[in-house]
Amino acid sequence: MPSDRTTVTELGTGLGMLGLADIDDAVRSRTPVMHSLSPEMWERLGALRAGGAYDAEFHAAWANGQAFLAADDGLRGRLPKVVEWKGTGRAPGDEVAPIDLRVDHVYLVSCKYLSQILFNVSPWNVFDGLLVGAQARGGRAAREVLPGGGDWYAEVAPADYQALYEAVRLAALGWDDEGPATGPALHLGRVPRPRQGPAAPALPGLGAADAFGAPAPPATPNGAPPALLRDLPTRAVDLSSPQRDALGRWLGTGWPAGAKALYATLSRAVALASVERWEAAMRAGAGAGEAMLWRLLRIGSAPYFVLGSSAARSLRLRIATSWDWRRQYRLVAFALEPQSGGQPRVGWEATVRDRVSHTLHAVAGHIEVRWSHGRFGGLPEAKGYLDTPHHLVPGYVTLR
Repeated sequence: MPSDRTTVTELGTGLGMLGLADIDDAVRSRTPVMHSLSPEMWERLGALRAGGAYDAEFHAAWANGQAFLAADDGLRGRLPKVVEWKGTGRAPGDEVAPIDLRVDHVYLVSCKYLSQILFNVSPWNVFDGLLVGAQARGGRAAREVLPGGGDWYAEVAPADYQALYEAVRLAALGWDDEGPATGPALHLGRVPRPRQGPAAPALPGLGAADAFGAPAPPATPNGAPPALLRDLPTRAVDLSSPQRDALGRWLGTGWPAGAKALYATLSRAVALASVERWEAAMRAGAGAGEAMLWRLLRIGSAPYFVLGSSAARSLRLRIATSWDWRRQYRLVAFALEPQSGGQPRVGWEATVRDRVSHTLHAVAGHIEVRWSHGRFGGLPEAKGYLDTPHHLVPGYVTLR
Protein backbone atom coordinates (compact mmCIF):
# COMPACT_ATOMS: atom_id res chain seq x y z
CA MET A 1 0.00 0.00 0.00
CA PRO A 2 1.58 3.35 -1.01
CA SER A 3 1.80 6.11 1.58
CA ASP A 4 -0.93 8.73 1.71
CA ARG A 5 1.41 11.36 0.35
CA THR A 6 2.47 9.15 -2.56
CA THR A 7 -1.17 8.34 -3.34
CA VAL A 8 -2.05 12.03 -3.44
CA THR A 9 0.88 13.16 -5.58
CA GLU A 10 0.68 10.36 -8.13
CA LEU A 11 -3.08 10.22 -8.56
CA GLY A 12 -3.39 14.01 -8.32
CA THR A 13 -0.92 14.31 -11.21
CA GLY A 14 -2.97 11.90 -13.31
CA LEU A 15 -6.26 13.61 -12.50
CA GLY A 16 -4.79 16.97 -13.51
CA MET A 17 -4.37 15.68 -17.07
CA LEU A 18 -8.10 15.05 -17.59
CA GLY A 19 -9.32 18.60 -18.24
CA LEU A 20 -11.86 18.53 -15.39
CA ALA A 21 -13.03 21.66 -13.60
CA ASP A 22 -11.08 21.34 -10.34
CA ILE A 23 -9.54 18.87 -7.93
CA ASP A 24 -12.72 18.18 -6.00
CA ASP A 25 -14.69 17.58 -9.19
CA ALA A 26 -11.99 15.19 -10.40
CA VAL A 27 -11.93 13.22 -7.13
CA ARG A 28 -15.73 12.95 -7.06
CA SER A 29 -15.95 11.91 -10.71
CA ARG A 30 -14.45 8.43 -10.25
CA THR A 31 -13.78 8.66 -13.97
CA PRO A 32 -13.14 5.37 -15.78
CA VAL A 33 -10.26 7.05 -17.60
CA MET A 34 -8.22 6.45 -14.44
CA HIS A 35 -7.48 2.75 -14.64
CA SER A 36 -6.21 0.52 -11.85
CA LEU A 37 -8.21 2.32 -9.16
CA SER A 38 -10.48 0.17 -7.04
CA PRO A 39 -13.58 1.60 -5.32
CA GLU A 40 -11.65 1.39 -2.06
CA MET A 41 -8.84 3.50 -3.51
CA TRP A 42 -11.31 6.13 -4.73
CA GLU A 43 -12.76 6.21 -1.21
CA ARG A 44 -9.31 6.62 0.25
CA LEU A 45 -8.45 9.42 -2.17
CA GLY A 46 -11.72 11.20 -1.32
CA ALA A 47 -11.02 10.93 2.39
CA LEU A 48 -7.50 12.33 1.92
CA ARG A 49 -8.90 15.26 -0.05
CA ALA A 50 -11.58 15.97 2.55
CA GLY A 51 -9.11 15.75 5.43
CA GLY A 52 -7.09 18.73 4.21
CA ALA A 53 -3.71 17.50 5.45
CA TYR A 54 -2.40 17.11 1.89
CA ASP A 55 -3.93 20.22 0.36
CA ALA A 56 -0.57 21.56 -0.86
CA GLU A 57 0.33 18.20 -2.41
CA PHE A 58 -3.03 17.99 -4.18
CA HIS A 59 -2.59 21.44 -5.70
CA ALA A 60 1.03 20.86 -6.78
CA ALA A 61 0.16 17.54 -8.40
CA TRP A 62 -2.95 18.96 -10.08
CA ALA A 63 -0.92 21.86 -11.54
CA ASN A 64 1.69 19.46 -12.93
CA GLY A 65 -0.98 17.32 -14.56
CA GLN A 66 -2.53 20.40 -16.15
CA ALA A 67 0.88 21.53 -17.41
CA PHE A 68 1.48 18.12 -19.00
CA LEU A 69 -1.92 18.29 -20.70
CA ALA A 70 -1.08 21.68 -22.25
CA ALA A 71 2.63 21.13 -23.04
CA ASP A 72 3.81 20.79 -26.63
CA ASP A 73 6.17 18.08 -25.42
CA GLY A 74 3.26 16.38 -23.66
CA LEU A 75 -0.40 15.88 -24.59
CA ARG A 76 -0.76 19.18 -26.52
CA GLY A 77 -4.26 19.70 -25.19
CA ARG A 78 -5.55 16.28 -26.25
CA LEU A 79 -7.51 14.66 -23.44
CA PRO A 80 -6.23 11.17 -22.63
CA LYS A 81 -8.47 8.13 -22.91
CA VAL A 82 -6.49 5.94 -20.50
CA VAL A 83 -4.36 6.87 -17.50
CA GLU A 84 -2.88 3.81 -15.79
CA TRP A 85 -1.46 3.96 -12.26
CA LYS A 86 1.14 1.44 -11.23
CA GLY A 87 0.58 1.90 -7.51
CA THR A 88 2.62 -0.58 -5.53
CA GLY A 89 3.11 -3.00 -8.42
CA ARG A 90 6.67 -3.83 -9.42
CA ALA A 91 7.81 -3.92 -13.02
CA PRO A 92 8.18 -7.57 -14.13
CA GLY A 93 11.50 -6.87 -15.86
CA ASP A 94 14.36 -4.41 -15.75
CA GLU A 95 13.10 -0.84 -15.59
CA VAL A 96 15.27 2.14 -16.49
CA ALA A 97 13.01 4.65 -14.75
CA PRO A 98 10.55 4.36 -11.84
CA ILE A 99 7.39 4.90 -13.87
CA ASP A 100 4.24 5.70 -11.88
CA LEU A 101 1.73 6.62 -14.63
CA ARG A 102 1.22 5.50 -18.22
CA VAL A 103 -0.96 7.69 -20.43
CA ASP A 104 -2.68 6.28 -23.52
CA HIS A 105 -0.24 3.35 -23.48
CA VAL A 106 2.52 5.67 -24.74
CA TYR A 107 3.49 8.45 -22.34
CA LEU A 108 5.49 7.27 -19.35
CA VAL A 109 5.48 9.53 -16.30
CA SER A 110 7.58 9.39 -13.14
CA CYS A 111 6.20 11.42 -10.22
CA LYS A 112 9.05 12.83 -8.11
CA TYR A 113 8.00 15.15 -5.32
CA LEU A 114 10.73 16.53 -3.04
CA SER A 115 13.07 13.61 -3.72
CA GLN A 116 16.66 13.54 -4.96
CA ILE A 117 16.81 9.73 -4.84
CA LEU A 118 17.77 8.02 -8.11
CA PHE A 119 17.77 4.38 -7.01
CA ASN A 120 18.11 2.02 -4.05
CA VAL A 121 19.83 -1.28 -4.90
CA SER A 122 22.46 -3.73 -3.70
CA PRO A 123 26.00 -2.26 -3.54
CA TRP A 124 27.13 -5.05 -5.86
CA ASN A 125 24.69 -3.78 -8.48
CA VAL A 126 26.38 -0.37 -8.47
CA PHE A 127 30.06 -0.92 -7.83
CA ASP A 128 30.55 -4.26 -9.58
CA GLY A 129 27.54 -4.53 -11.89
CA LEU A 130 27.49 -0.85 -13.02
CA LEU A 131 23.70 -0.78 -12.63
CA VAL A 132 23.22 -3.05 -15.63
CA GLY A 133 19.61 -4.17 -15.27
CA ALA A 134 19.84 -3.39 -11.57
CA GLN A 135 17.09 -0.83 -11.07
CA ALA A 136 14.45 -3.54 -10.74
CA ARG A 137 16.55 -5.65 -8.37
CA GLY A 138 16.77 -4.90 -4.70
CA GLY A 139 19.10 -6.17 -2.04
CA ARG A 140 16.92 -9.17 -1.19
CA ALA A 141 17.24 -10.73 -4.65
CA ALA A 142 20.96 -10.09 -4.70
CA ARG A 143 21.55 -11.78 -1.33
CA GLU A 144 20.66 -15.15 -2.83
CA VAL A 145 23.64 -15.15 -5.19
CA LEU A 146 26.23 -12.79 -3.71
CA PRO A 147 29.13 -13.69 -1.39
CA GLY A 148 28.75 -13.09 2.32
CA GLY A 149 24.97 -13.23 2.01
CA GLY A 150 25.00 -9.79 0.44
CA ASP A 151 26.87 -7.98 3.26
CA TRP A 152 28.94 -5.35 1.46
CA TYR A 153 30.71 -4.24 4.65
CA ALA A 154 31.99 -7.77 5.26
CA GLU A 155 33.03 -8.03 1.62
CA VAL A 156 35.14 -4.88 1.28
CA ALA A 157 36.26 -4.04 4.86
CA PRO A 158 36.05 -7.26 6.89
CA ALA A 159 38.53 -6.33 9.65
CA ASP A 160 37.02 -2.90 10.36
CA TYR A 161 33.52 -4.35 10.21
CA GLN A 162 34.36 -7.09 12.70
CA ALA A 163 36.05 -4.59 15.05
CA LEU A 164 32.92 -2.45 15.15
CA TYR A 165 30.70 -5.47 15.64
CA GLU A 166 32.82 -6.81 18.50
CA ALA A 167 32.53 -3.51 20.39
CA VAL A 168 28.76 -3.56 19.91
CA ARG A 169 28.49 -7.24 20.87
CA LEU A 170 30.38 -6.74 24.14
CA ALA A 171 28.18 -3.78 25.01
CA ALA A 172 25.07 -5.81 24.21
CA LEU A 173 26.21 -8.64 26.47
CA GLY A 174 26.33 -6.21 29.36
CA TRP A 175 22.99 -4.60 28.65
CA ASP A 176 20.59 -4.08 31.54
CA ASP A 177 17.52 -1.94 32.07
CA GLU A 178 19.75 1.12 32.52
CA GLY A 179 20.79 1.02 28.85
CA PRO A 180 23.87 -0.01 26.84
CA ALA A 181 26.95 -0.95 28.81
CA THR A 182 29.78 1.55 28.79
CA GLY A 183 32.52 -1.08 28.74
CA PRO A 184 33.13 -4.81 28.31
CA ALA A 185 30.63 -6.96 30.19
CA LEU A 186 31.81 -8.86 33.24
CA HIS A 187 28.75 -11.08 33.44
CA LEU A 188 25.78 -11.96 31.30
CA GLY A 189 23.11 -11.10 33.83
CA ARG A 190 21.44 -14.52 33.63
CA VAL A 191 19.62 -15.92 36.67
CA PRO A 192 21.06 -19.31 37.81
CA ARG A 193 18.56 -22.13 37.45
CA PRO A 194 17.94 -24.53 40.38
CA ARG A 195 18.22 -28.22 39.70
CA GLN A 196 14.60 -28.93 40.58
CA GLY A 197 11.42 -27.34 41.75
CA PRO A 198 7.97 -26.62 40.44
CA ALA A 199 7.33 -23.98 37.86
CA ALA A 200 6.07 -20.72 39.31
CA PRO A 201 2.69 -19.68 37.95
CA ALA A 202 2.39 -16.37 36.21
CA LEU A 203 0.62 -13.83 38.43
CA PRO A 204 -1.82 -11.35 36.90
CA GLY A 205 -0.31 -7.91 36.51
CA LEU A 206 3.26 -9.02 37.31
CA GLY A 207 4.35 -10.11 33.81
CA ALA A 208 5.51 -13.45 32.51
CA ALA A 209 7.73 -15.77 34.53
CA ASP A 210 10.07 -18.46 33.28
CA ALA A 211 9.84 -22.11 34.33
CA PHE A 212 11.91 -21.50 37.48
CA GLY A 213 10.13 -18.43 38.77
CA ALA A 214 12.63 -15.89 37.41
CA PRO A 215 10.88 -12.86 35.86
CA ALA A 216 11.32 -12.55 32.13
CA PRO A 217 14.02 -9.97 31.34
CA PRO A 218 12.65 -6.59 30.35
CA ALA A 219 12.68 -5.51 26.74
CA THR A 220 15.15 -2.79 25.83
CA PRO A 221 13.79 0.75 25.51
CA ASN A 222 13.44 0.19 21.74
CA GLY A 223 11.75 -3.18 22.11
CA ALA A 224 14.73 -5.41 21.25
CA PRO A 225 14.52 -8.82 22.97
CA PRO A 226 17.43 -9.13 25.46
CA ALA A 227 17.78 -12.85 24.71
CA LEU A 228 18.73 -12.07 21.12
CA LEU A 229 21.23 -9.43 22.22
CA ARG A 230 22.93 -11.76 24.73
CA ASP A 231 23.20 -14.67 22.29
CA LEU A 232 24.88 -12.81 19.45
CA PRO A 233 27.41 -14.79 17.39
CA THR A 234 31.09 -13.94 17.64
CA ARG A 235 31.28 -13.06 13.92
CA ALA A 236 29.25 -10.31 12.29
CA VAL A 237 28.71 -12.38 9.15
CA ASP A 238 26.84 -15.00 11.20
CA LEU A 239 24.10 -12.62 12.37
CA SER A 240 20.60 -13.90 11.70
CA SER A 241 17.80 -11.68 10.47
CA PRO A 242 16.10 -11.57 13.92
CA GLN A 243 19.43 -10.66 15.54
CA ARG A 244 19.99 -7.89 13.01
CA ASP A 245 16.52 -6.57 13.71
CA ALA A 246 17.17 -6.62 17.45
CA LEU A 247 20.48 -4.79 17.05
CA GLY A 248 18.89 -2.21 14.77
CA ARG A 249 16.28 -1.42 17.41
CA TRP A 250 18.70 -1.49 20.33
CA LEU A 251 21.17 0.86 18.62
CA GLY A 252 18.43 3.24 17.55
CA THR A 253 19.36 5.67 20.34
CA GLY A 254 23.06 5.74 19.44
CA TRP A 255 26.33 3.84 19.50
CA PRO A 256 27.72 2.46 22.78
CA ALA A 257 30.97 3.91 24.12
CA GLY A 258 33.88 3.57 21.70
CA ALA A 259 31.82 2.31 18.77
CA LYS A 260 31.26 5.67 17.07
CA ALA A 261 34.96 6.06 16.24
CA LEU A 262 35.09 2.49 14.96
CA TYR A 263 32.10 3.19 12.70
CA ALA A 264 33.87 6.27 11.30
CA THR A 265 36.87 4.09 10.48
CA LEU A 266 34.60 1.52 8.82
CA SER A 267 32.84 4.21 6.79
CA ARG A 268 36.12 5.52 5.38
CA ALA A 269 37.32 2.04 4.52
CA VAL A 270 34.05 1.07 2.81
CA ALA A 271 33.92 4.30 0.80
CA LEU A 272 37.50 3.88 -0.43
CA ALA A 273 37.04 0.21 -1.28
CA SER A 274 33.78 0.95 -3.09
CA VAL A 275 35.49 3.56 -5.26
CA GLU A 276 38.25 1.08 -6.12
CA ARG A 277 35.73 -1.64 -7.05
CA TRP A 278 33.69 0.81 -9.13
CA GLU A 279 36.75 2.11 -11.01
CA ALA A 280 37.94 -1.44 -11.71
CA ALA A 281 34.55 -2.45 -13.10
CA MET A 282 34.44 0.62 -15.35
CA ARG A 283 37.97 0.01 -16.67
CA ALA A 284 36.90 -3.46 -17.71
CA GLY A 285 34.25 -2.18 -20.13
CA ALA A 286 34.71 0.00 -23.23
CA GLY A 287 32.60 3.16 -23.11
CA ALA A 288 31.62 2.42 -19.54
CA GLY A 289 31.85 6.06 -18.46
CA GLU A 290 29.13 7.31 -20.79
CA ALA A 291 26.91 4.29 -20.22
CA MET A 292 27.44 4.58 -16.45
CA LEU A 293 26.33 8.21 -16.50
CA TRP A 294 23.19 7.30 -18.44
CA ARG A 295 22.29 4.63 -15.89
CA LEU A 296 22.94 6.96 -12.97
CA LEU A 297 20.66 9.58 -14.53
CA ARG A 298 18.04 6.96 -15.50
CA ILE A 299 18.44 7.69 -19.21
CA GLY A 300 17.47 4.83 -21.52
CA SER A 301 16.21 3.94 -24.97
CA ALA A 302 12.70 5.37 -24.48
CA PRO A 303 11.79 8.92 -23.48
CA TYR A 304 9.73 9.57 -20.36
CA PHE A 305 8.61 12.51 -18.26
CA VAL A 306 9.27 13.61 -14.69
CA LEU A 307 6.49 15.60 -13.03
CA GLY A 308 6.94 16.74 -9.46
CA SER A 309 8.66 19.38 -7.38
CA SER A 310 11.92 20.19 -5.67
CA ALA A 311 12.38 22.37 -2.62
CA ALA A 312 12.67 25.43 -4.87
CA ARG A 313 10.57 24.81 -7.99
CA SER A 314 8.19 22.57 -9.90
CA LEU A 315 9.72 19.74 -11.94
CA ARG A 316 8.27 19.34 -15.43
CA LEU A 317 10.86 17.55 -17.49
CA ARG A 318 11.24 15.37 -20.54
CA ILE A 319 14.07 12.87 -20.11
CA ALA A 320 16.00 12.40 -23.33
CA THR A 321 16.96 9.00 -24.68
CA SER A 322 20.59 7.89 -24.86
CA TRP A 323 20.39 8.46 -28.63
CA ASP A 324 19.21 12.06 -28.10
CA TRP A 325 21.82 12.60 -25.40
CA ARG A 326 24.73 11.50 -27.57
CA ARG A 327 23.60 13.70 -30.46
CA GLN A 328 23.74 16.78 -28.23
CA TYR A 329 26.41 16.02 -25.62
CA ARG A 330 29.83 14.45 -25.25
CA LEU A 331 31.24 13.10 -22.00
CA VAL A 332 34.56 14.77 -21.23
CA ALA A 333 35.37 13.29 -17.82
CA PHE A 334 33.85 11.04 -15.17
CA ALA A 335 35.38 11.06 -11.68
CA LEU A 336 34.75 9.15 -8.45
CA GLU A 337 35.88 9.93 -4.91
CA PRO A 338 35.20 8.77 -1.36
CA GLN A 339 33.37 11.42 0.66
CA SER A 340 32.78 12.08 4.33
CA GLY A 341 29.23 12.26 5.61
CA GLY A 342 28.37 9.73 8.30
CA GLN A 343 27.57 6.67 6.24
CA PRO A 344 30.06 5.30 3.72
CA ARG A 345 29.66 7.73 0.84
CA VAL A 346 30.95 7.75 -2.73
CA GLY A 347 30.69 10.89 -4.86
CA TRP A 348 30.62 11.02 -8.64
CA GLU A 349 30.90 13.94 -11.05
CA ALA A 350 30.68 14.09 -14.83
CA THR A 351 31.86 16.88 -17.09
CA VAL A 352 29.81 17.13 -20.28
CA ARG A 353 30.30 19.32 -23.35
CA ASP A 354 27.42 20.57 -25.51
CA ARG A 355 28.28 19.68 -29.11
CA VAL A 356 26.59 22.80 -30.50
CA SER A 357 27.44 25.57 -28.03
CA HIS A 358 30.62 23.87 -26.71
CA THR A 359 29.50 24.84 -23.21
CA LEU A 360 30.78 22.65 -20.39
CA HIS A 361 28.26 21.30 -17.88
CA ALA A 362 28.96 19.56 -14.57
CA VAL A 363 26.52 17.04 -13.11
CA ALA A 364 27.15 15.39 -9.74
CA GLY A 365 25.65 12.95 -7.29
CA HIS A 366 26.59 10.56 -4.55
CA ILE A 367 25.83 7.08 -3.28
CA GLU A 368 25.37 6.24 0.38
CA VAL A 369 25.95 2.68 1.56
CA ARG A 370 23.98 2.09 4.73
CA TRP A 371 22.06 -0.51 6.65
CA SER A 372 18.52 -0.81 5.44
CA HIS A 373 16.92 -0.80 8.92
CA GLY A 374 19.20 1.10 11.28
CA ARG A 375 22.62 0.18 12.65
CA PHE A 376 23.29 -3.51 11.87
CA GLY A 377 19.57 -3.77 11.04
CA GLY A 378 19.22 -5.42 7.65
CA LEU A 379 22.00 -5.64 5.09
CA PRO A 380 23.74 -2.64 3.53
CA GLU A 381 22.03 -1.04 0.55
CA ALA A 382 23.31 1.53 -1.94
CA LYS A 383 21.07 4.59 -2.28
CA GLY A 384 21.88 6.96 -5.12
CA TYR A 385 21.22 10.72 -4.91
CA LEU A 386 21.35 13.47 -7.53
CA ASP A 387 23.11 16.57 -6.16
CA THR A 388 22.75 18.76 -9.26
CA PRO A 389 19.30 20.39 -9.58
CA HIS A 390 17.19 18.40 -12.03
CA HIS A 391 16.61 21.26 -14.45
CA LEU A 392 20.40 21.75 -14.87
CA VAL A 393 21.16 18.15 -15.81
CA PRO A 394 22.16 17.59 -19.47
CA GLY A 395 19.41 15.52 -21.04
CA TYR A 396 16.71 16.67 -18.64
CA VAL A 397 14.66 19.05 -20.81
CA THR A 398 12.11 21.46 -19.33
CA LEU A 399 8.66 20.91 -20.86
CA ARG A 400 7.61 23.38 -23.52
